[in-house]
Amino acid sequence: MGDDAVDPEERAHFGAVLRAWDDYLPYALSVNNARRTAVCNLPLAHQAMLRALSTPLPAPTLADAVPDSTGGVRARLAEIDDRLRRNADVLRQIADFCRDFLGLDGGGRGGDGGADSATRTDGKRTAADADQDRVRTALRQMVRDWSAEGRAERDAAYGPLVAALVQRVPPHAGVRVLVPGAGLGRLAFDLAARGYSVQGNEFSYYMLIPSHFLLNNTREVHEHVVYPYVHGLSNWSTAADMLQGVAIPDVLPSSLAPGTDFSMVAGEFVEVYAKPEERAAWHAVATCYFLDTAKNALRYMEVINALLPCGGLWVNLGPLLWHFEHEATPSLELTLDEILALLPQLGFAVEELRMLPPQAYTGNARSMLAHQYRPVFWVCRKVREHAMAPAA
Repeated sequence: MGDDAVDPEERAHFGAVLRAWDDYLPYALSVNNARRTAVCNLPLAHQAMLRALSTPLPAPTLADAVPDSTGGVRARLAEIDDRLRRNADVLRQIADFCRDFLGLDGGGRGGDGGADSATRTDGKRTAADADQDRVRTALRQMVRDWSAEGRAERDAAYGPLVAALVQRVPPHAGVRVLVPGAGLGRLAFDLAARGYSVQGNEFSYYMLIPSHFLLNNTREVHEHVVYPYVHGLSNWSTAADMLQGVAIPDVLPSSLAPGTDFSMVAGEFVEVYAKPEERAAWHAVATCYFLDTAKNALRYMEVINALLPCGGLWVNLGPLLWHFEHEATPSLELTLDEILALLPQLGFAVEELRMLPPQAYTGNARSMLAHQYRPVFWVCRKVREHAMAPAA
């Protein structure tokens, strides 16, 4: 993703998203302070009981050893404040690196508010709850894509896709693989490390900002530590589980062999890849938890058909969690049976189809709550051209 690819409108959008990163710490501290206020409003006898607790509280993950401690509920809340500040330090590094890349000066901080902002009681602008949720999601996504702790999820989701490609299209630099919905870029990176010529595509700036930082400004393995689990206090067995630090990245992105063709492109999938110059330009397309981000999955599948030559491969994995089902924007939600019936009409032949065992997405094995998906996995080959339907 080069600087010359970012137009003024995109710069403004980046600036607005970076406002949410700037507001992470005051927002998160205010949430934690509300918990502290709730404790202070308890009967004095209850407060005394909570102070008398001796809960094990691990020290933050630091180069210089700091002794663990014990304490009551207020001490635990203080440790959460500490972890939030450490998260903010990492987020600030990421945001500042992207500001420099985009040529945004200090005035880029905060942006102009916009429709997705809210106003704090002190009159200052802050990102809306939904935007802060996206920042927290980005922290968890860093764990999924770029930590040793996330390897089990990556093996479950990315493993079948990589194996299918390697088996059917042996890797070398001449084989071009497109990864739409690349998120933080780990699947695309792993394919490039295998020897493919790879391009990742991502629309969300909340994913593009950390991916750009991790891929282009990482100097060593485990350079950063984030604390992704301190934003919710439910479903924990111990405070240590909640306060757990996770080191990122687990691999050095610059370790790719010299001359490796690996890039990330920002933009909406259809807008970027439905262009004539992209027709039959890719030997394979790998999609992971991507098809369900479509407002119209038929259009996504038409574009994938256009991207591939006859004989080209499409490997897919996902749970059909349609992202726009509950939004005001009209969208199309299809069942798996319906998609499988449509694939031949769209020019694809299914070579392999199976349901995978349940798997988590940005989960935490230490939590008392587990969300799991049972995704479908398929390998399709393009067997004929399919003309794209005109826009409605």
